This record gives sequence, C-alpha cells and structure tokens, in this order.
Amino acid sequence: MSFVAPSIGEGPAYERLARQIRRRIEDGVIAPGARLPSETQLAVEAQVSRSTVREALRMLQEAGLIERPSPRIMVVSERTDETAERQLVWALGRHLLTFDRLHEALSLLEPELSRLAAERADEADLRELARNLEAQELALKDFAQWNRLDQEFHLAIAEIADNPALMIARAPVTTILMPTLTGFVTSQSVTAAGLRWHRRILEQIELRDGEAAALMTRRHVDDFRSAWIASGGDLEQVIAVESELTQAA
Repeated sequence: MSFVAPSIGEGPAYERLARQIRRRIEDGVIAPGARLPSETQLAVEAQVSRSTVREALRMLQEAGLIERPSPRIMVVSERTDETAERQLVWALGRHLLTFDRLHEALSLLEPELSRLAAERADEADLRELARNLEAQELALKDFAQWNRLDQEFHLAIAEIADNPALMIARAPVTTILMPTLTGFVTSQSVTAAGLRWHRRILEQIELRDGEAAALMTRRHVDDFRSAWIASGGDLEQVIAVESELTQAA
C-alpha cells in the first residue's frame, strides 16, 4: 500500500504533499516515533521530484510534526506541548498575520488571563511577580534583559491564571509577536512605560480585583499599539515567522 497518493490539485506540489503527510500524522495513521518512507519512495509515490519531497519535509519539520534523528531518517515527533505550540505557530504563520491582527488577539487574551490571575494568585505567586518587577527596574537600560523579564512577567500571570485552553491559545500569538516586540524596545522611555503598566497590573492582582487587573492589562496592550504607531510602525505589516521556526527546528 502506498504511503501517499500522487500529488495533484491546486497550489505548489510540496504544499500538497505536506498536507497529505500532515493529515496522516494528525489522524493517527502514523504513530509518534514511526519512521517515514525515504525521500526516493515518497517522490515515486507522489510523482514529484526529490527536491519537492525535501521541501515538504522541511515544512513539516519546521511545524514540529517530524524530526530527523540522522541525515537519512525522518520520524514522526512525539506529541508534547512544545511540538503542539510549534504546529500552531506554523499554522498561524501561513495566514500572513499582520501586526494589527496579532495585537487584536493579544488584547483579548492577556486581560482575561490577568483577571483570572487576580482571582487565583496565592502569596507565593504575588512574591514572584513582585521580584520580577524589582528586576525590571534594575534592567531599564539593559533592553535585552528587560525584554526577557517582560516576557517572564506576562507568562507568570498566564500560568497563575491556570487555564490551559487560554495558555495554548496565547502561546503561538506571543511566539510570533515577540521578535517584533524585542526589536521595538530600544529606549529607556519604552521600558519605563512598560514597568509602570506592570506595576498597575500587579497592584490590582494584589487587591484581588479581576476586572481592574483586566482593564489595566488592556490599556497596557493598547498603549503598546499606540507606541508602535507613534514610532512609524505599520499596523498592516505582516509579521514573519519562518526564520523563527527554522531556528527552532
């Protein structure tokens, strides 16, 4: 029995072949850890060139669906949270999402996570968030370090919210947007403004005021959008993800 059918239809041949293999993996036809046929066999069955097969496999590898334990062997990846996130990032990236659309998603997710965090945070959680803000204050001029702490602050809030569905929805959006955010934070005025918003968010979480925490977070996200526009950023700029996925593969 053939592993794949001849690659016919609309769109590039490598995309059609990648979709075939992807469906087999997602439907459970190919188990995690199972070895894929050789490039030669796939090329013969799909009636395409080996270069087309290699491009299809590259796409699947970037999506975290398959991995290469040796130069000539490809196997189906084990299903983990990390590989699932990479698959979601890959899927979102193919929609050529603009900054505005990603910001829109973030403005829906982040406030709700802050609201839940205000309801569910314990004293240890609050201390962790406070320590993060102390470190942010010390790193206002170290933009790379401040960016890392900024990401940790929002991730900590998401984890405190303790809603796996929202966490899964948030992960690919922030993964795609983070390189842009990192490139945008290049002055102390930006880091200081971010820290002020973080303090307001934490204050409301400490007061257990979920609605106020959500409001502060929404304003924080909207303030970032305004700063993006003020700096000359284009809301319709497509945020590329391919290079990030290539590095992760």
